[in-house]
Amino acid sequence: MRIAFLTDLHLGAEGDLVQNVDVRQNFLRSLDYVAELKPNCLVLGGDICDTRGNQVTYEWVRTQIDKLPFPNYIISGNHDDPVLLASVFNKRHDLHTGELYYALPLEGRPALFLDSSKGFFSDNQWDWLREYMLALRDNNVVIFMHHPPLPADVAFMDRKYAFQQSDEFLELVRELPCHVTVVCGHYHVEKVVQRGNLLVLLTPSTFYQMKQDASEFAVDSYRIGIREVNLTTHGTTSAVFYIDPLQQPS
Repeated sequence: MRIAFLTDLHLGAEGDLVQNVDVRQNFLRSLDYVAELKPNCLVLGGDICDTRGNQVTYEWVRTQIDKLPFPNYIISGNHDDPVLLASVFNKRHDLHTGELYYALPLEGRPALFLDSSKGFFSDNQWDWLREYMLALRDNNVVIFMHHPPLPADVAFMDRKYAFQQSDEFLELVRELPCHVTVVCGHYHVEKVVQRGNLLVLLTPSTFYQMKQDASEFAVDSYRIGIREVNLTTHGTTSAVFYIDPLQQPS
């Protein structure tokens, strides 16, 4: 099972540049690259919009990804509106008190799609997650969420915009006999973090990449990042690909 994962698109209105970057062009080039990879599905990892959820932007994104010859799935980031996402992408049945989360098998492999758009999970989402994880405890599980579920030694993001329930997440996973792989974004970096039976794959953005050791916000590059995840009966492998932007921001 090969999955293409794109995250942190930060799309503005049609014709707008975001911080002098043509983010829509970046996204379209990412989709062209994904089409060449020929994965089994595409997952969009949140922060579809640049500042806040916008229905017109979501509709444009859906038009683009529906052209691809494989299914697509979506999760919400901190710059998204889960209710609007659910409406545009026909996921209203997976909307729970304003949070968009759901489970489905990807070629028989259990996969959970979580909503960390608030920087934390509600009590209801925690209850749902615990029930699923306990039920799946004899299977290796893949989780898609926007935030990394634990600190990742990315100084600025860990300090300012980290997931607020890392201890609870680690406690839940630590008790399980299975391996848990989390595919996420939010930090605008490529990184792999391992903690016991938890593997976290931080995925670079299609917008810009951040300097990992800077204590304040700093852009490392404007390369476009794409992650491919391969789920097999023997485990999980992954690779990251980069596309150079057609034009550097001035």
